[in-house]
Amino acid sequence: MRLKVTPFVVLLLMLCLVNAEAQNRPPQNVRRVIVTSRYEIKDGKRTINSRAIKQEIKDSLDRVHTILFRDYETQGVYRYIWHTYEGKQIVRTDEFASEKLFRYSLFTYTPDSLIATQKVYLVNPGDTVHYVTLSFKYQDRLPIQVDAHNSKGKRVYRTKSVYDNYGTEILRQVKISKGYIPVDSIVNLSCKPTYDTLGRKVAETITKTFADGRKEAKSFKYEYNKKNLRSAVEEFDSAGKLLSRTTLEYNDKGMLKFISVFNSEGQLIDYQALRYELYPSLDRRKQIIEY
Repeated sequence: MRLKVTPFVVLLLMLCLVNAEAQNRPPQNVRRVIVTSRYEIKDGKRTINSRAIKQEIKDSLDRVHTILFRDYETQGVYRYIWHTYEGKQIVRTDEFASEKLFRYSLFTYTPDSLIATQKVYLVNPGDTVHYVTLSFKYQDRLPIQVDAHNSKGKRVYRTKSVYDNYGTEILRQVKISKGYIPVDSIVNLSCKPTYDTLGRKVAETITKTFADGRKEAKSFKYEYNKKNLRSAVEEFDSAGKLLSRTTLEYNDKGMLKFISVFNSEGQLIDYQALRYELYPSLDRRKQIIEY
């Protein structure tokens, strides 16, 4: 006999899990949940079997306060993120892995609502270390310079970025000090984008160099539907060989619904579906699915 589990029961179980893990976190207002599920693939075709791999939980102000990442096989939460807000601005982000806090960030903002500083802390058992404080400098609301200072106020790296007229970062260079690397590990980035007559990005080649010396170069091609929503992404290696093709399907409201990933030979290797759940009352007894 197979037990039938409704979406509401799944949500309650999810919230119980979050509350159990969030020992000191106040109960959160849940009004919307975006559930991403992955379907089982057999012989290049998807079956009817699916399991949740990601859940984004929003409050009544449409703020994402919790993001859960689930293991497809076990359905255990292997990573999750908490956002704390003041108004519409995130003032703290906590990141957990294996049910343990490993990093958190504190944010301040400029008068025009851009991030002014980000303090990054690394958490180990019994020890919390202030890693860096990032200070942002903007031009046309784009971060053209980021200075990282340690707990003693010494600058340990500086990031400078250049953007094109469409807001795409086309160059990033990082000067680092010994013992420090950028939070995303990228020390050099270059991008060569191509746009169509509507100003849509239709192709780009991105080259990244990481702090450990690795270098990655990939190219992408993009397609759009009649509503100017991105409908396909093709990824190529540095030699121009097709690695994968991803197609994106939307509902009538322009909300992403289905993600299909094909390998270089056109065989389906991944299929994901997004479900948008709305809970109009605080007791969450009524559920509306937005199709």
